[in-house]
Amino acid sequence: MKKLLPFLLLILVLFVGCQKQPTPQLSSMQKPSWVLNPNQNGKIGAVGIAGITYDQKPSSQRNLAITRALNELSLQKGVKVELRLHKQETLSHNQSNTQINEKSNYTSSSNIKAHIEKVWKNRLSNELYIWMVID
Repeated sequence: MKKLLPFLLLILVLFVGCQKQPTPQLSSMQKPSWVLNPNQNGKIGAVGIAGITYDQKPSSQRNLAITRALNELSLQKGVKVELRLHKQETLSHNQSNTQINEKSNYTSSSNIKAHIEKVWKNRLSNELYIWMVID
């Protein structure tokens, strides 16, 4: 009897540990229609997508997605966008140093006013999708 009890407990632990985990619902993983078609219902829109950022902060990921959506909207409206990126890397005695300087210049004859229409996060890839629409 003393040998039977540990054996039964071992079988129970293995049975519980090997149970199938629930799979996520397909509907929660499907991309919304606005991801592939941001111009809907007479609205001019754009989608900004951002993965996990270097600092892993949700606010940085959100800001990057908004910036990308605004850049796309500005291209649609004929705004000239200029981005300059200068990267300098140095390596000395097994120590690495990286310096990045970034400058952006936007010129336009009109302002773009937009708002965030919807936000969706892909739970598998952790990508954040932001749909911005021109007011």
